[in-house]
Amino acid sequence: MPKTRLASFAAAITLAMLISGARAETSGARYIDLTAQFSRFVDETGGMKEAARIAAFKAQMEPLVPGFYVPRFGATPERYDAQIARSFETFAALRPKYEQLQRDFPAAFETGIEHFRKVFPDFTPNVPIYLLHSLGEMDGGTRELHGKVYLIFGADLIAQIHEPRDLTPFLDHELFHVENQKYFADCAKVWCALWAEGLATYAAKMMNPGADDQQLLLTSPKPIRAAVDATWPAALCFVKARLYSKDQADLDALLAGGGAETGFPERFGYYVGLRVIEELGGEFTLPALAKMPRSQARSALLTGFDRLTKKAGGCR
Repeated sequence: MPKTRLASFAAAITLAMLISGARAETSGARYIDLTAQFSRFVDETGGMKEAARIAAFKAQMEPLVPGFYVPRFGATPERYDAQIARSFETFAALRPKYEQLQRDFPAAFETGIEHFRKVFPDFTPNVPIYLLHSLGEMDGGTRELHGKVYLIFGADLIAQIHEPRDLTPFLDHELFHVENQKYFADCAKVWCALWAEGLATYAAKMMNPGADDQQLLLTSPKPIRAAVDATWPAALCFVKARLYSKDQADLDALLAGGGAETGFPERFGYYVGLRVIEELGGEFTLPALAKMPRSQARSALLTGFDRLTKKAGGCR
């Protein structure tokens, strides 16, 4: 790409960020929208050779949210380059849904903030929030980049896997993580991740009475509940035995796409975590759960596990 086009592209990005940041502000909560920057980059670099295009992407897009567009979760530089190239190849098919999400998200975000404040009236995000093309990494979640926590919404995955009716429960789930992290000191052990994700799923359920499993993020990539219920004692005991593990393979088996050899569905830890929080029987309000310090959270989680284990007939 010629230097004049690079300068033009950078100037357009700066202006778009200022405009979108102003448009996306709602009562102290705001996000920066980088979705159009990805579309523009794809359009303006279509004639470039793949290696040069990937290099240009890194040079132009990575500085917009430093630390995000880099290899993560064990990906090699080569694998990450392939991921970038694949995002270019698949964008034409995704584009209609992606651009519809881009148009719909400001209203959805405003509605989501207002809905979340019905339970947490003083909520204001204390982290930067971005809407961007995630290269297939995520629909939403927090990421620590250069020592700073961000809330990232991946417009590409949201467009692929969510329907409009999902967005409020989805936002409740992700905004709850932001609220919870103000008080809950995370750790590298399975129980911390299970508590955080189970609790966010529980919050979305309680804040959206009647929400189905799709709205609670329990159907991706395949429905979770029925498959886990069919072998519930084994699933419960599998998780309980790994609560204090720091092994990434265990975390992946429960909360990501790894662990196919376990015999349980991908991401089944979200459902187990939800069941454990539900077992506490409404003893705590959502604000109380959100503000629960780590020592108390661990005790509450173990109580839930002990009750469920007893009902399931124990673990061998």
